[in-house]
Amino acid sequence: MLSSFSPWFYHIMPRAFVGSYAAGLPAVSNALERCRSRTVTPAICARPAAWGATLTRTYVAPSSEEAVQHRHLNLETRYAVELPHYEPGDNSHIEEVFGNVHSTESFSAVDGPGVRFLVFVQGCAMRCLFCSNPDTWNMKGGTRTSSKELADQIRKVRSYLRPRGGVTISGGEAMLQPRFVSAVFQEVHAMGLNTTIDTTGQGTKHGNWDVVLPHTDLVLFCIKHMDPLKYESLTGLKQKGALRFADELAERKIPFYLRYVYIPGYTDAPKDIDRLIEWSKKQPTFQGIELLPYHVLGKNKWEVMHIPYPLDGVQTPSHETVSKVIKLFNDNDISVICAN
Repeated sequence: MLSSFSPWFYHIMPRAFVGSYAAGLPAVSNALERCRSRTVTPAICARPAAWGATLTRTYVAPSSEEAVQHRHLNLETRYAVELPHYEPGDNSHIEEVFGNVHSTESFSAVDGPGVRFLVFVQGCAMRCLFCSNPDTWNMKGGTRTSSKELADQIRKVRSYLRPRGGVTISGGEAMLQPRFVSAVFQEVHAMGLNTTIDTTGQGTKHGNWDVVLPHTDLVLFCIKHMDPLKYESLTGLKQKGALRFADELAERKIPFYLRYVYIPGYTDAPKDIDRLIEWSKKQPTFQGIELLPYHVLGKNKWEVMHIPYPLDGVQTPSHETVSKVIKLFNDNDISVICAN
């Protein structure tokens, strides 16, 4: 089965084989090497239970319409950014910190370069109308977890995270647990792996950035909206904190990809897309756009939690519409990673 590598391997790998690989199954290691070196069509990658869905991601190089049509993905070029290389080192000096973890995924190919161990932490101050994970909002939810304990889980599978992969921490809002995230990232660097944070940039209290960013190699920055009033309407928070975060990334010279949820009637106005392009091109460490077409796969969580779903009736944008938006970015020399 592993020798005849096929797209559905991405879907079954995390749950069916990670445990066996950690125990030393050589076939998995060989399969991962093929996974790293081959282009897969279509690219199907597993999402953690927190998302409740499997998404297809497409890397689109500038002005590459053929890539849109064929949905090619390559693990080595999808996030075409060079991150620092770390030699494994001693971790005995790293503080043990406890945090609240919602869930983890041992194999992700859609949340940063290479193959990644993905951590969803608990807690978020935003109330995005399109949130797929309202069960992550409560800061006291999830499982109380030690940074050392989480590092042990990562260490068991670090061999298949190399050479380009590492650990991505998402949420919820990862910046709301800065000491925990910082401790985990330091453990990751001591393993010789790189770090990525998926954030809205809104965790600004108590010097959170100063705690997390010194140990962060790449940021997946979800900007929500470029219009301040629409941003606040969508999220419940003011936009200025997110823009300050972008300035901080520029000052620290940390590369970032911009994640943008494309929602018909909310974030799809041509003037808003133009504004996004204009702003992005002015950011010195900006690497590209990750376009996330709206979907309703998280709606059931709102229903289970007895919360009225605010975007009821909004339709998923068509592939044709999304392709046109991708072309617009490409025409402005902006690389696009797309989920559709």
